[in-house]
Amino acid sequence: MSLKEIKVRMQAIEKTASITFAMHNIALSKIKKSTELLKHSNRFLEHIKDVIVHANQNLENGDRYTAKSEGKKFLYVLITSDRGLAGSYHNQLFKAFLDEVKDLNKDDYQVFVIGRKGFFFVEKNHLPRVNDQIISNRDDISTLYFRNYASLMKEVFTEGYVDEIIIFHNHYINTGTQQVYKETILPIALDEKQTITNDYIYDEDPQVVLDKTMNVYLESRIFEAIADAKLSEQASRMIAMKNATDNANEIVSQLNLLYHRERQREITNEIIDVINGANV
Repeated sequence: MSLKEIKVRMQAIEKTASITFAMHNIALSKIKKSTELLKHSNRFLEHIKDVIVHANQNLENGDRYTAKSEGKKFLYVLITSDRGLAGSYHNQLFKAFLDEVKDLNKDDYQVFVIGRKGFFFVEKNHLPRVNDQIISNRDDISTLYFRNYASLMKEVFTEGYVDEIIIFHNHYINTGTQQVYKETILPIALDEKQTITNDYIYDEDPQVVLDKTMNVYLESRIFEAIADAKLSEQASRMIAMKNATDNANEIVSQLNLLYHRERQREITNEIIDVINGANV
């Protein structure tokens, strides 16, 4: 490899390193915001669950929202990202999901996908998909993008078309660790020993309150999962971009050493040529 070729390659890798370093910093800056968003959504969902538990305790008979599932028909909510360059973020999620549905008949489940990557993953693997259009998983998370779908989920569950609604996403443990998380969000698994001491006063029947609260619960639960997945995505991307930057800088150092060796070799050859010319 000539000196010019080595120099061109070094410049190209240095540019790549500057891009990955910038992406690392962007992901790092978004982690704090994503952490705060997840905390707020967790806190809000806890209050919603308290209302559900209290309303359920005041029902004379059981309710489908909290009854044990027969587990025959499933609706999966698969939360992915719109972008790649996030290390093993999607690989571990997709592998776990395929393991989940590998023994199921395709007539027994449907997949509602949030995120561009997941949309094409489901399409590639010919899995039964609910949404025909991509639902983007943007950084500015909002329930507006899936509110109508949350209402439809509640409807297909109450009408008995599905027995369980299961959410699937990456869960944030710490900056270096994200795990695939699976939870049944309908029916709601309530702790029978849990009692709510707050004295709620309802203007309507507890059944009506439970039914109306379920819309907010579904939206909030999906929102919480997206916030958790978004935090996991930013952490995974930050680590991946740091590793990419470190690898690029290491290659540049090796090329720099190679460049100086090659330059020294050419200088040595030129000196030898001069000496040989003087001895002629």
